[in-house]
Amino acid sequence: MEPCFFIIGAIFGSFFNVCIYRLPRKISIVSKRSFCPNCTHQIRWYDNIPILSWIFLLGRCRDCKERIPIRYPLVELITGFVFLYLGILYGISLNYLIWLFFFSLLIIIAFIDIETFFVLDKIVYPGIIAGIVLSLTIWETIDHILGFSLGIG
Repeated sequence: MEPCFFIIGAIFGSFFNVCIYRLPRKISIVSKRSFCPNCTHQIRWYDNIPILSWIFLLGRCRDCKERIPIRYPLVELITGFVFLYLGILYGISLNYLIWLFFFSLLIIIAFIDIETFFVLDKIVYPGIIAGIVLSLTIWETIDHILGFSLGIG
């Protein structure tokens, strides 16, 4: 079961790369297929396999031969290991899904920040809202409200 957590995480990491590249540039994350950031040629399905395609293509675009940043397989690896670690820790459970949500937001936020020096509100606000809702419903409210208050302060 554990390898499945990693593989699914790497697939999500591939989607996170789309978000990391497109959201700061105000490009839709759903309407266009993946493309090379250098030549904008559409990426073939077999060149879009998380981690492996980057290795087999030696980190270069098949069409224009320009380098594909190391960030792409790095995000996929990190996300794969986060999914794996949380899967081992929680199994498939509500806690697993909750922590996946927050760690996924953090991965996207961190890499956008590294690349652009900006943190996008449209990614932060869902995390804040989810944290407040979870604190008031599922989690031990007092500890989380105290932490939230100290963080704001």
